[in-house]
Amino acid sequence: MQCRKIFYVLLIGVMIISVYNIVGNLLNHAYDINGNAVNTAYNIDGDVVFQDGIPIPIPSGDLTASETVALPDLYQIGKGFTCTGLSYDSTTDTYLVGDIGAMQPGESYHSQIVKMSSDFLTVEETIPLHETISTFGIIQGLTVDSKRGTIWVCSTSENLIRQVDYQGNPISSFSTNNDSPTGIVYSSHDDSLWVLTYGNKIVHYSVTGNILNSYNFAYSETLDQCFLDEYRGLLYITAGVNYTGRNNVYCFNISTHEQSIACTVDSYSVEGIWLGDDDKMIIVNDGYYHSAVVPYNQANIYTIE
Repeated sequence: MQCRKIFYVLLIGVMIISVYNIVGNLLNHAYDINGNAVNTAYNIDGDVVFQDGIPIPIPSGDLTASETVALPDLYQIGKGFTCTGLSYDSTTDTYLVGDIGAMQPGESYHSQIVKMSSDFLTVEETIPLHETISTFGIIQGLTVDSKRGTIWVCSTSENLIRQVDYQGNPISSFSTNNDSPTGIVYSSHDDSLWVLTYGNKIVHYSVTGNILNSYNFAYSETLDQCFLDEYRGLLYITAGVNYTGRNNVYCFNISTHEQSIACTVDSYSVEGIWLGDDDKMIIVNDGYYHSAVVPYNQANIYTIE
């Protein structure tokens, strides 16, 4: 059985990123003690040493979108909707995108979550927030909780992180202590949440709202959305209010706390970010709302080579 093969791990610094067998071939499958295939394997310290499928790409350099997809219309013809956070639901192969429910500044907000097909062309359904939570204002970040089968959202005007079900009904919440949350991502590795705030903090929370650690963002941009590469322990961040020039994607190493610029992208109104199979990075833009140089609400898709 393949599970009995001797293997060794490739180390980069202290970060374990890949598992190889004794002849140096990258393992394509991992098994538990009973011979059952597993999608993820950990070492004794809880680090991921194997993940099934194609590893998440590492973006670098100056990137130009290989494809742009206009978001489907919800309110006005040809305008899509004002997107905020972005998360992927592997159980249904769909993307969840935040929608503030307003097309222009000054309009009333009617926040909801939009479940979209994997090609961003079709709205599968909408999940209400404004209707189910009367005090809910503006949705910013959102993330799928793979352990509980729920969704965590940033309720920015309430200074709350809220957990809701797939009908938008509230389950739990905790305060961010008057520091408005904007980006959020769930970590299955330690059942926790990474949260970005408008106070330019990167905060590590337990799911009950206890602060595990807090870090100052090292750059002058305003924090926005994030994606966690659990395979390598890298938090990718979109940030800034730059609507006329290229934007940076930043990287925060959750182990060493090192911060850097990962890449620059031709997204002029950066919002949610996702990286995954087929060497793709997706950044949604709400350019219409912000009258950006590219004034469209769209998904920009980048191919990482």
